[in-house]
Amino acid sequence: MLYVIILIVIVILVAVYGKTPMTIQKPWQHFFDNVQFSTVDFYQMVEAAIKEREMPGVSIEQETFSESHLFSDLRAYLKITHGEYVFYVGAAPFGTGTFVSSWLCVKDETWVNKIWLLSKLMGKDRKNKTFYQRDTEAMYKGMVHGIVLAVIDEITKTKGFRGLTEFERRLP
Repeated sequence: MLYVIILIVIVILVAVYGKTPMTIQKPWQHFFDNVQFSTVDFYQMVEAAIKEREMPGVSIEQETFSESHLFSDLRAYLKITHGEYVFYVGAAPFGTGTFVSSWLCVKDETWVNKIWLLSKLMGKDRKNKTFYQRDTEAMYKGMVHGIVLAVIDEITKTKGFRGLTEFERRLP
């Protein structure tokens, strides 16, 4: 019986903490003071806009993360994946406003990336990307960030609030 309990605990830990390791490249955050909108509606609008643009090789799903520890509340983020790049888009009410964030992450190298010849043959060499790979990467990053901003523009316009300035729209 003890072995079954230990096995269940291990399975739970792997399921919660066994996610693909990633490195954050460019976070973007903005707090909309006195503007409240639904997280669910925001995610649906972003997802619909991405699907509308028919971006090849892009998958969309929601992923939850613990707020701080294994037994803390979970927060849902919209996960938008293209190859090794992942955007996590979050929206949540905070006080009288709403906080929106997007986190551009890159999946950490796998064993294939670490073997020079294999990574070259499979087109996975991160140090020597082709122009096409770099262009596709730039298109994906620009489109997803642009879509998040367009949805924000639609929401703020509908609610009669000031939109983002050019400075607030930029990725760091």
